[in-house]
Parts: sequence; structure tokens; C-alpha cells
Amino acid sequence: MFQVLSKNTSTDEEGSSKLPNILVFATGANEIPPVGFSPAPSIEFIHVGSEESSSKRMFPMANTCINCLKLPLITSYEAFKESMDFALGNTQGFGRT
Repeated sequence: MFQVLSKNTSTDEEGSSKLPNILVFATGANEIPPVGFSPAPSIEFIHVGSEESSSKRMFPMANTCINCLKLPLITSYEAFKESMDFALGNTQGFGRT
């Protein structure tokens, strides 16, 4: 999962959607462990009408216990990026600052 994200995330990109922030958001870890993750990180897509899509504006969510990034299906990349930046920028993550 993170290899795909790293290919699509440049190191000079501004905003919160940088790979280290996504890693912490999805797993709670600030680096990939030497032996990898258990369970392996996964991505789930939130569909309109599911119990997780109770409001009109949906934001990315994560379940760090199972290393799962939950992404809403959004029609445009710009809207997705704005939503992802907002979610990452407004998450404290286990008391880290």
C-alpha cells in the first residue's frame, strides 16, 4: 500500500497528504517496522449508503488496530485531496504533536 502512495506523493508536495502523515494516520506508526506490519495495511472504500457514510461530507478514516485506511469515494481528485488534507491536519494521533 505505501509503495503505491509513495509513487504518487512527491517529497516537495505541500499540504498534509505526505506519506509520513498518511502512515501515522493509518497505522499509528511513524515509520515502517523492520519486520513489517501485522496485520498488513489495507485500504477500504466507504460507499454512499454504508453506515460509515452518515453525513454528506465524508472524510478519510483509519482503524489503527488493524492498519486500515478507510477512504470515501469522491468524484474528483481535488475534492479527495482537500478531504485528505483536512483529515490528516486535524488528527492528533496518539497524543503526538
